[in-house]
Amino acid sequence: MKKRRLLVFAILLALLTFFISFSQFLSPSQEEMGETEKDFSSDRALNYLKEVAKEPHPIGSPANKKVRDYIVKHFQNIDVPVEIQSKPVKDIDEKYAAEIGAENVENIIAKIQGTSGDDNAVLLTAHYDSAPETPGAADDGYGVVTMMEAARALKQMPAPKNTIYFVLTDGEEEGTLGATALLDRTDILDQVRVMINFEARGNTGVPILFETSSNDLKLMQLYKEIVPYPVAYSFASEMYKKMPNYTDFDELKETKKLGYNFANMGGLEAYHAAIDRVESSDEETIRHFGDYALPLVKKYMMMNAKEFQAIEENKGNAIYFPLMKKTLIVYSEKFVIPLMIVLLVLTVAIFFFSFKKQMTQIKGFALSLLAMIGSLVSIFIFYFLLIRLLSIVFNIEIDEDGLIMFGTYDPLILTLMVLLAIVFCFFFAKWISKKCGPANFAMSTQVLWIVLAVITSLTFKGISYAFTIPAIICVLLILPIISKVNWAKGKYHYVAVTGWIVPSILLLAPIMYLIYVARTLSIAPVIAILTALISFPIIAIVNWLMVDE
Repeated sequence: MKKRRLLVFAILLALLTFFISFSQFLSPSQEEMGETEKDFSSDRALNYLKEVAKEPHPIGSPANKKVRDYIVKHFQNIDVPVEIQSKPVKDIDEKYAAEIGAENVENIIAKIQGTSGDDNAVLLTAHYDSAPETPGAADDGYGVVTMMEAARALKQMPAPKNTIYFVLTDGEEEGTLGATALLDRTDILDQVRVMINFEARGNTGVPILFETSSNDLKLMQLYKEIVPYPVAYSFASEMYKKMPNYTDFDELKETKKLGYNFANMGGLEAYHAAIDRVESSDEETIRHFGDYALPLVKKYMMMNAKEFQAIEENKGNAIYFPLMKKTLIVYSEKFVIPLMIVLLVLTVAIFFFSFKKQMTQIKGFALSLLAMIGSLVSIFIFYFLLIRLLSIVFNIEIDEDGLIMFGTYDPLILTLMVLLAIVFCFFFAKWISKKCGPANFAMSTQVLWIVLAVITSLTFKGISYAFTIPAIICVLLILPIISKVNWAKGKYHYVAVTGWIVPSILLLAPIMYLIYVARTLSIAPVIAILTALISFPIIAIVNWLMVDE
């Protein structure tokens, strides 16, 4: 019974850590945002959305002009000067001009004048056109109403030191036409020091900072300090750069200005679909957009030229990720390789002592590693075939991007698949541990994490933290056990188990969820493998320490 306490402790701790890690996806309440005239109101923003997303309003349509006029009137009503930038579509792209039938792209440009002039201007952007088949409540109604409400709140405050531009672009859905036209406005862009873009790829979920301008270390440190509920992932930024997606930010970042690009990704079934309507909108998502927009603008609109210059002259990139609600970790990319070296030194030490103390044997260790790799391959193949089978049973088509959506069944299917993967891991782990020895298996599970930490540190630095940090902590904590020091017994075993469970789940579980949101259940085989990567070491270490007790 005493030995089983460690197992019960591990299970309860894993569940608790899982729930804590997902607190990073919580949005602020309206009470937390504030309820004065100077605060961002998601309720007001939702009322704007009822007009912006009444019907589909693609570029060139009568509905598009109604939305344009409504937005213009809003800025006029709050005493913000506004103009329309018009440019013939054929002057931007003749192919699109022929296909979409729109003569002009019409950007809305509003301006809150700064007291010190225009030299350190702040630029907010979103697009007000929708795809032809959808009212576009989320894409990009969320961005539009975020800017409208932010402008209203800012007008309740003393005049900003730096000028603020609100640019609602047209024709984004047809190939960032409005953003391309905006590049002509050098009179504005030459004065801009920082850009903030708002997008949507779905109608729910917490908005995340998924892209920044280059050399973003100081930019991210400032973001961490300014935003009350920051959600950002360096792996998402690096991954986005390798994908064929585009937003207005892709055009604007050619100006080499400082910049942030935000988007929510939940509710992918609403993306460019008829169901992207006001009735299916998520007020919490809009509120979280406001939590980004207003604090960032309030900070940048009061900065001086030297402060902007300090950020611009920074040449370092950042690694960043949330731990939980309101907690964002940011550190320099320069630490990635040193951390990898520390891990490799610890790896040499742990294997030296494990073989010297005869806790592991070369044959048992090698067989354990091969058996575990074989188990991972089997799990991947099983899940790949299972998803294909389910798509046939539910008559679900796999689209051109490889996405598979089962609608309301998606969360349930994902949960069951994760639980099934844990069950598979338990039986595989018990079998491998019995055949090869618990210590051999426990050590072999560390090898995969160490290999992944090294590979990502060299090729995909943005996600390296998710493997390097847990591996370092785990190796450090089990080193005293392997070295057989007197105090590394009894209660210390709970410390060692905690050292593996908490960082691995805290850092990797949210990534698993995000790649599911981005790629749907088509990514289930990868999620199963990541589940196994977390589960195998936990089961192996608990089993090994229970035997050791």
